[in-house]
Amino acid sequence: MFPSPARNTFRYTFSWCIVAALLFVPLLLWAAYDFYRSRHVDPVLAFFTGVFGLLFAYAWLWTKTRVTLHEEGISYKSPFREKDLRWDEITETRYGQQPINASAHFGLLGWLIASMARGNNKMIRTLELIGPQKIVLNSNIRDMEELVRLVLAAVNPRLRQDAERVLNSGGTISFGKISLSPAGVVWKSKEPIPYAALVKCKIDGAMLRVKAGGKWLDNIAVTAKKVPNIFILLDLIEEKRSTAVGKTAALAMAGSSANQYL
Repeated sequence: MFPSPARNTFRYTFSWCIVAALLFVPLLLWAAYDFYRSRHVDPVLAFFTGVFGLLFAYAWLWTKTRVTLHEEGISYKSPFREKDLRWDEITETRYGQQPINASAHFGLLGWLIASMARGNNKMIRTLELIGPQKIVLNSNIRDMEELVRLVLAAVNPRLRQDAERVLNSGGTISFGKISLSPAGVVWKSKEPIPYAALVKCKIDGAMLRVKAGGKWLDNIAVTAKKVPNIFILLDLIEEKRSTAVGKTAALAMAGSSANQYL
């Protein structure tokens, strides 16, 4: 626990609890009616009522989870564990997003779940904070977008400053299988793509896509979650590209800030 009071508190949604209730309550009513009518409950009905009752209790227990932001760092407290990470201990973030169309797969119930969980924003988001231990945040948390923005605002300036120092001194920075060098963007062991040649570098759905001018297909297409510190990568690419082509260039690339995706 941190000595300072919490600046922000985020709680879990009741979405999965409501879903479990939608499954449990009808079975419970059916079992009650069965018992009222025959003073006996069918064993199969009793079994499934018990299973979904336990599922409902488990989902309710998870609603007690809290994420709090402090001056010193972030605290995650669930019914089963508690983790604290100081801001200066976090060395890597992993952001992922996945568009969903629950109604297409699960009909009316899926549409209801998605509406309750995320309003008009049909996107599942995750953010992993990696240091001496790992904290995983996901879209089961209310106001997940705001939480991600606040966390990145506390972590990324320091990590970006370290990355810029290496890059400006002529070094190469690795972001998983993507690297940035003074010459351009490097995918695995291929030749660098010059910054001035880039026409697209953004998160598109679940993928990070990088494309150079004159190419039909993307030069790089990789799942966003596989790219460490992805927003620092996007910011540095945009900064280098702006320098290479001039800040008054008419073509502006998307993806230079986390705020565009949150």
